[in-house]
Amino acid sequence: MNDQPSASLPTGATADAAAARKFSKARPLAARFGLHAKTIFRWADAGKIHRFKVNERVVLFDEAEVLAFVEAARVA
Repeated sequence: MNDQPSASLPTGATADAAAARKFSKARPLAARFGLHAKTIFRWADAGKIHRFKVNERVVLFDEAEVLAFVEAARVA
């Protein structure tokens, strides 16, 4: 179904840097930006944003990365 490898949540020394970042599921992010959750998953499938797979059922996205992508894609 999805051949793109998922990034894993950082561990060790980089865990402190990850703690400063905020991660959310696709549905709340989509609601905040006026998108559909499938759109966020499509972007991840296309390699435009990273997904962080916590376990078999939970996938998180970096809010700052999604926001930056949305703002860059907006037409003025």
